[in-house]
Order: sequence, then structure tokens, then C-alpha cells
Amino acid sequence: MSSPWPPRHTARRPVPRAAAPREPVDPARIGRRVVRRRAKGMTAAAVAAALEVARFDARQDSRHEHLADDERGRAELAEWERMCDMRSLKMRGVGQ
Repeated sequence: MSSPWPPRHTARRPVPRAAAPREPVDPARIGRRVVRRRAKGMTAAAVAAALEVARFDARQDSRHEHLADDERGRAELAEWERMCDMRSLKMRGVGQ
């Protein structure tokens, strides 16, 4: 019968480290990023349809007190409007 491994006397437990400070969550930045990711590969018509959906959502949110001051929703709407303007300008040949 073999004997078990001898205990290691030199083993140390790792020292717990404090977590690195994280930057605070920015809902507006998240909203803009979501819109940009969603808009990749979209045609101008699809962007216009998404803008209408965002406007509808903004109207619905304005009727609810807890959603009326939503930064992310306002940022998403503004980003869809910006995307729609950019696509329409690109289609007209402005700024190429």
C-alpha cells in the first residue's frame, strides 16, 4: 500500500485583492451602442421603420411615470434619428 502525498508546508493562500474600480454605468451610452449594433447592415427603409418604432416607444413611455425620465430610451431615439439622417444624406450623395 502506498502512502499519500506528504502535506505541503510551503503552500500559501492567495491574498484577496480588492476589485478594480469600475466606471459607472451610463444608460445613454448603452442605448447608443445598442442602436449602432442593431443598425449594422440595415437599409435606409429599415432604419426609418426602426425610427418609427422608437418614436412609438417614446410616446408610450411618456405615459408612464417611471419610464418618462429614461435616459436610455431618449438616447436610443436620438441615435435612430441621427442614423436616419445619415442614411438619407448618404442616399442623396451628400458628404461622400
